[in-house]
Amino acid sequence: MKLNKKTMRRIEAQAAHYKSMYEAPCPEVDKIIEELKKDAQDMPKNMTKDEEIAYILKKSNGEDDFEKLTQKLEIEIHESE
Repeated sequence: MKLNKKTMRRIEAQAAHYKSMYEAPCPEVDKIIEELKKDAQDMPKNMTKDEEIAYILKKSNGEDDFEKLTQKLEIEIHESE
């Protein structure tokens, strides 16, 4: 199927627009990506789900004992009800 010149120019213009849109630098997104990459590199490998949850909560709470953290969460959930 052959396209006419007008359609080809429109497609080429849209392709150039999309290409510039995806290649444009965005410092906010780049900063978030760098933080995620750093966190992924620092995170220990081969953890169970419980260990992974405890690791993530340790970063925000400072404690890594999964049992204590689950008890705190259960208490907070019951208090909010």
